[in-house]
Formats: sequence, C-alpha cells, structure tokens
Amino acid sequence: MNENTALELADTDATPESEGKDLTAESVLDYLRDHPELFLDHPEVLDSIELPGPPQPIVSLHHWQLRRWRHRAMRQQSALDQLHQVAADNAEADRLLHRFCQRLLGATDRSSATLERLIGETFEVDVCRVVPVSELDGNTRGHLAGWLDNPLPHRGRLQDTVREALFGDQLPQTGSAALISVPAQGDIASRHIVALGRRLPDGFNPAQGTHFLEQIGELTGAFLGLPTDNAER
Repeated sequence: MNENTALELADTDATPESEGKDLTAESVLDYLRDHPELFLDHPEVLDSIELPGPPQPIVSLHHWQLRRWRHRAMRQQSALDQLHQVAADNAEADRLLHRFCQRLLGATDRSSATLERLIGETFEVDVCRVVPVSELDGNTRGHLAGWLDNPLPHRGRLQDTVREALFGDQLPQTGSAALISVPAQGDIASRHIVALGRRLPDGFNPAQGTHFLEQIGELTGAFLGLPTDNAER
C-alpha cells in the first residue's frame, strides 16, 4: 500500500472521536433520561441556555421576572469582566513604566538618542523620535500650532507634512502616532516632542487614555534636564 492510499483510507475510516460528534436530538434526550442528575452536577450549563417561555401572547410573570434577572446578571458580569481587563491593562502599564524608570536611572548618556532607544526597547512602538520644537520648519510648526497651544497628547493619524517631518519614511501613511509635548519653561519653541509611531492604523487612537503618555512626557523632561514649571515644587 502506497502512502497516498494510506492517507485516503485514514480520511474515510470512521473513528470513535468522529462517531461521538454525530449527535442527534434523540441521542441527547436518551443521555438526559439516563443521567437526570446532569444539571445538578453541572449547574453552570444553565447559564448559557435560553429557556423558552409560554407561547405568545401568553406571558408568565414568573418567567419574565427570571429572564430580567438573568439579563441583568449577564450585564453585570460583562461590566465586571471589562473592569478586570482595565485593571490588568493598568497593571501592565505600571510594570512597563517602572521598567522604563529603571532604565532611565541606569543610563549614563542622557541624550535624545539614548532616550529614543530606551523607549523603543521598553514599549511596543515601531519608531520613536524626540524632536526639539525649535528644529521643526515653519510649515510643520504651523500644522502643530493648535495642538502646541493646548498640548494634550495626540493619538491617531497625522497630517502628511507632520508625519514626514517627525518620522521621515519610517512611518507609512497608514500608520498611527502618539505625540507628547514635553513640559518646559519658556515659549513653545523651548519644548520637545516625543513622537511614537506604530505601523498599525489603529495602534494609537483617540479612544485611548492620555495619562500614561503624559507620564512618559514628564519622565522625558526630567531625563533631558529640561527646566519645568514644577522644578521648584
């Protein structure tokens, strides 16, 4: 018997596993008749079963009440799952920020190039640039003027002029970015911008929070020794 024939037979031969998957309504009913304790031993099965109500237009208040309670419990469970996910995400963010602080403290060269390298090694970004606003051309600064006047971190797509000025050809047009204005004393030109890029279109998006990015900006200012309005506090 050659190899191809053996493979064909293997595909057509029935196995115990395949037979077990061919369930019918009658086989399920037979099993339940033989095992009436099933739902007592596994009550969690009932959580995912939608029990039918009385035929319309008859409404059982008892059944209606149970259904409302069940739906309320499902909504609460969904909200609890979301809170657990938020807590897990925040814990991961704190862990990364702690590692970033350790690397900043251990760095002997406090330059923008070192900062870019440490950010790239710590966080999930495809490209990082630390750029003084004073080094940007007038056209780019014009596009950023509104944001620099109220510098909350920007998340999402960038205008092509700004994207090319900050990232060159390292970030495609379909990529997304986060721009962080590093706080510093003086006029806008004395500030630095931390530009983080991801090639995924939704890698950075406006729905994401800004607190974590603001902390990176504050650490950047301290690492580069930039004078800030909070320096005397």
